Amino acid sequence: MSPTPTLGAELLRLEAALTRLRRLWESPALRREFQQRVGAAIEPALVRTLRAVANADHGCGVGDVATALGVDGSTASRLVDNAVASGHLARGSSPHDRRRSVLTLTDAGADLAQRSTRVRQELLTELTADLSDTDLDRLADLLERLGARLDELEQRS
Repeated sequence: MSPTPTLGAELLRLEAALTRLRRLWESPALRREFQQRVGAAIEPALVRTLRAVANADHGCGVGDVATALGVDGSTASRLVDNAVASGHLARGSSPHDRRRSVLTLTDAGADLAQRSTRVRQELLTELTADLSDTDLDRLADLLERLGARLDELEQRS
């Protein structure tokens, strides 16, 4: 049996940094800061659901939300149901297929989506304040490439 390959020092640093970023990005302290700045006690899943609907190029349905969020249909359905129940999304009929519902942001949903986008941008601006434009552009490029590779891996599974 061959020995298990060990990660190089650079990959160990990357793994530790990604783990730390994920933990911190999802931390209760950051969630509280985000909610305070938005002015509402909201769940991150609601914000992601609203963003998925807002960013849709066409009539957005539950399947589109599932694809945008990378979740299964039942999870997307639950997220959409919660957003409809809270008054942030409205569900209407598709003019092209009566079996399909089309999701739209309500005024409250559009307002929350706009406020949360502003707060996310403020937080990212603060977090990257010491990076030059060149560093920030390079970081974005590298993370986009890493994300694309993760997408490829996910598609193979």
